[in-house]
Formats: sequence, structure tokens, C-alpha cells
Amino acid sequence: METPNRLATTFTLAVLALLTVPNAFLTGGRRRRPHAHGKELRLYRDELADKTEKIDGRLVSAAETIDALRRRAIDVDEAVQVLQAEEDALDETAQDLEAILAPEQLHGLHMEYEANLERALRGIVTAQRGCAITRLPHRPLDDEEPLNYWKRAHQNIIHARLRMQEVVEVLLAWEPGRRAEVSVTTRLHRDAS
Repeated sequence: METPNRLATTFTLAVLALLTVPNAFLTGGRRRRPHAHGKELRLYRDELADKTEKIDGRLVSAAETIDALRRRAIDVDEAVQVLQAEEDALDETAQDLEAILAPEQLHGLHMEYEANLERALRGIVTAQRGCAITRLPHRPLDDEEPLNYWKRAHQNIIHARLRMQEVVEVLLAWEPGRRAEVSVTTRLHRDAS
């Protein structure tokens, strides 16, 4: 009868020994770095900074072209070509941006950036509609409709771009453990410090 008790005691001691074995032994001698997320975060920031810089430049160009349309400082046909080139480049960059994997805490802001990019793209399409109206036959010379399209398009691009800049600033400065949000409160706290 002592044999089963002795077996149970040996088994219990073996389990306790395994539980007290250092973590490094069980992981093969590797120690997990406390900031293992740093490499992925740095890669995300580098990719995001590159893509958003290109996007911002394209949005500035599109806004300047639309503003020139409003002031009648550019030919409509030339503006259509420029706007189409900007739209194509932004579509391509937007697809690249969607492929970037954001850290989990930044998914919401990353999606907000993409939504504002879509708003800016809609602004470009709106400006192109205004250009198409100018080509309609029998259109009165004093027709203000294209100007209304261009004004709305310009405002959409400018406002989307401003919001995108705020979001990117937070995305690039975010550190793990901090909240990732862009609000009036966070903007006031950031400006005060």
C-alpha cells in the first residue's frame, strides 16, 4: 500500500518542480523583450509616414487645381487631366494604405484616416462633375453650377486634408499604453503642453 502513496508523492513533487522551473528554461533560453512591439510599430510608422506624405502632396495639388478652376485661372481640359492623374495616384496609394497593418489600438484612427481620404476623393470627383457641366451643349455662359461644384469640391478636400493631418499626427506619435484619439480635448491638451 505504500507504493501508491509513494507514487503520488513523487508525482506531486515532479509537478511542483516543473511549476518552479524558470521561464527562461521553458522558452529555450530566450527572454521576451518587454518592448517587442517596437519593431512592428516603427515599421508601421515608417510606412504610414511615407504614404501619408504622398497623399498630402496629391491633395494639395488637387486643391490648387480646383481653386484655379474657381478663379478661372486654368483651362477646364487641362484641369480634367490633372484631376484625373491625382485621382488615379490617390486610388493607388489608398490601396497601399489599406494593406498597412495598424496596431490594434490604432485601427479606429487608421480607418478614420481612410474615410477622410475617401471624402477627399469624392471632392475630386465632384470637381470633375463641375468640369463635365461646362462641356454641356446649350449651357448658359453665366451658369454658376460648375462654380458650386468646384467650391464644394475644394472645401471637401481642404477639410478632409486638415482632419487627416490631425489623425496622422496622433498615429505617428502614439505610444503603447496611451489613448489613441483625436478630439477637441486631446487637441487642447496637446496644444497646452
